[in-house]
Amino acid sequence: MDCKIIVFAGNVGAGKSTLARAVGKQLGFEIFYESVVDNPFLEDFYYDQKKWAYHLQTYFLVHRFSIIKEAEIRKINAVFDRSIYEDAAIFARNLYETGKMGKREFETYIHMFNSMMRYIRHPDLLVYVDADVDTILSRIRRRGRQMELEVPIAYWQQLDNLYKKWIKEYDFSPIYTIDATKIDIVSNPDQINDVVNDIRDILGI
Repeated sequence: MDCKIIVFAGNVGAGKSTLARAVGKQLGFEIFYESVVDNPFLEDFYYDQKKWAYHLQTYFLVHRFSIIKEAEIRKINAVFDRSIYEDAAIFARNLYETGKMGKREFETYIHMFNSMMRYIRHPDLLVYVDADVDTILSRIRRRGRQMELEVPIAYWQQLDNLYKKWIKEYDFSPIYTIDATKIDIVSNPDQINDVVNDIRDILGI
């Protein structure tokens, strides 16, 4: 079987990591996670977004690029719990549009992103976890990260708006959409079986 790459996409708290872990386990794919716990800028960012926005996004971008290249070099089947495309199209853009990242920083960031796009393999499938803001907030409260709980609701809504626009324009791979208002494998673990079967059919594995 040719090596396959699956990436997950969706708003903070949508359930991407939980789904990616379950899908990777069932398929026997190696799972790569977003750098959250060990990100040296994340907690500072939530308390002072304007000061730390560029640092945070640059760290995420470089980390994401490096793990994609690792999977390519090792020629392994891989699942990523967030796509690199969201870094630029959603998070960095939102920070720029809301005045938390300056024009010079944003343009530099986009230049780095576009340069990286020339050297990565695009995924075989993007799994989009579509979650409305109410679902996002419910799941954020459930996992209980204090820094996320203190973020204004307007921030999550701004991200949601960008996601709706972005997913309509995404064309790097097939898209498989999961409705997070109906699929919650924490509460209903058996739902993962249908998800995995659908992914198998799409990828032909």
